[in-house]
Amino acid sequence: MTRKILTLIMFVLGTALFYQATAQTTASNLKINAKPKNMWELGINVGHTALTGDVDWNSSFGAGLHLRKAIDYMFSIRVDANYYQFRGEENDDVRTADGRRWASRNNGNGFGDNWVPEYETRLFSGDVNLVASLNNFRTNRNKKLNPYVFIGGGISSIEAIAIDGSNEYDVSENSNGDNFDDGWEISAHYDAGFGLGFRLSDKVSLSLEHKMFRVVGRGGDLLDAAELVGGGFTPKDDLAHYTNLRLGISLGKKDEKNVPLWWASPMDELAEDLAEVKSRPELDLTDTDEDGVIDMLDKEENTEKGCPVNTRGETLDSDGDGIADCKDEEMYSPPGYEIDSKGIAIIPAGPDPLNEGDVNRLIDAKIAGLDMGKSVPMNWFLPMIHFDNNRYSIRNSEYGKLHNVASVMKQNPGVRIVANGFTDQTAGNCYNDVLSYNRANAAIDYLVGKYGISRDRFVLNWGGENNNLVPTSGSNMMNRRVEFEIATSESEMGRPNCGVNNAGRGGKSYSGNKEAGY
Repeated sequence: MTRKILTLIMFVLGTALFYQATAQTTASNLKINAKPKNMWELGINVGHTALTGDVDWNSSFGAGLHLRKAIDYMFSIRVDANYYQFRGEENDDVRTADGRRWASRNNGNGFGDNWVPEYETRLFSGDVNLVASLNNFRTNRNKKLNPYVFIGGGISSIEAIAIDGSNEYDVSENSNGDNFDDGWEISAHYDAGFGLGFRLSDKVSLSLEHKMFRVVGRGGDLLDAAELVGGGFTPKDDLAHYTNLRLGISLGKKDEKNVPLWWASPMDELAEDLAEVKSRPELDLTDTDEDGVIDMLDKEENTEKGCPVNTRGETLDSDGDGIADCKDEEMYSPPGYEIDSKGIAIIPAGPDPLNEGDVNRLIDAKIAGLDMGKSVPMNWFLPMIHFDNNRYSIRNSEYGKLHNVASVMKQNPGVRIVANGFTDQTAGNCYNDVLSYNRANAAIDYLVGKYGISRDRFVLNWGGENNNLVPTSGSNMMNRRVEFEIATSESEMGRPNCGVNNAGRGGKSYSGNKEAGY
């Protein structure tokens, strides 16, 4: 039975490894951080012990500590230190196949024909286990539950006491003499088991677990303190069971480290993106009024045939005189005059209108009065750039937007630009503040190094996870951004000093114009 259980566990672990390797091969273009910085788990356990061996068992207990660290989202390493106690007694006259009585070793003799075996065994163990979390196979997983299996091995120190009435005999002392001094049998063991974890909060979990282990060598037949008289082992080694509750506490600050990865999944971000795509309306190409704008986008669904429309499907009225272009005989009537029923402006008789030369001179005079190097007539539209999750390196797709910003600044040497960095809400406030600073600083470094723009023409601001464009508390690329705008009275914000040394991962650096403070 034990071999079947171990075989099943090995099959599950092998399937998990194959699944992980296949997923990495088929989705090589999907870049997911396989091991972000995450917390350790410190745990304490207490439970019930049982022993299947040569002598019947009675209820007893065990307790211990563990330390666990994730390898990736599925596998983790756990180190355990435990104390177990086993008890039992046999009321039947138990004999071997050749008729010899089972008894503890006592210089080749048993404890007499009327001896009733009774034992009390203490065992200290230390072992290392590979734990596989089964929950991360699924995208629609329950984030509060975590079934798992484990397998491993370690070292056991055993003291087995046989009890005959008021007499106690230490059978774990490997001695051929008449006296049995206190001694401990040191042996290796291997173990396996399964459990179900419950997440109580961000840093506390509770698990129900069953563990089985078998001791190798002579120690494997000592747990029930029963060996054949005169030497040799009983026909069946002893199998220990430990059913226990485990309380786990995650070690570390939430704003600096993720939760232990067996409670997270790389599929979460992908599932959020898929849900966003599925929530989008289905594309319907119906154009009822045949104006070239589909009904989904048409603000005027019953446009008269033959009338030109704008991109929103609204009938064009180029001069704003209230008559559609398709009926207006003067589509660009001069403003400020009354119009007739055909859309033609009614201009009263007066002095001669300006000729082309007069108009050109007026325009030239106006342009000459504008100092584009010192003032800006409006707050221009400038593009924003976006970033990958937990990174401040510039993506290839954003270089064109930065080129546009640089072009505006070169054509207007008196313009100063504010670079304002932001993040989404997947980490703590302090971490996000530093990451948004790094993103704004990376954008400025690139513009200075690539295009030779003076550093003093930039104002660095950061906003962390505030002012999200998309109202969500999860991961979202639209919220991971740097915005550019024309500077007015803004002042530069220094690097956040809140306890986080660095946040995010960057890329290559740039060197450029060192003048004016850069």
